[in-house]
Amino acid sequence: MSLADGSSIIAVDQAKRKVIGFIRGVSLAIADVRVLVDLMVIDASRAALLVGIDWLRRYLADFFFSKRKLIFESKRQKLSISIEYN
Repeated sequence: MSLADGSSIIAVDQAKRKVIGFIRGVSLAIADVRVLVDLMVIDASRAALLVGIDWLRRYLADFFFSKRKLIFESKRQKLSISIEYN
């Protein structure tokens, strides 16, 4: 992990959070497929994984909230998984 420069971000909960570091090229399993992601580790009270626009574009991902589905493409294969959200 490369350490952060002491910067902060405004997190999803609208709280200012300290950036602890960055991890590049992490293999993440979604359904039975492994995809690469870059992670930003922040000081937060609970674990959460948020994907950025760069990941959505790279994997041609589409969210269908009405159907609670994430559809994305990896290695020329289209995958559909159920999503949960609050």
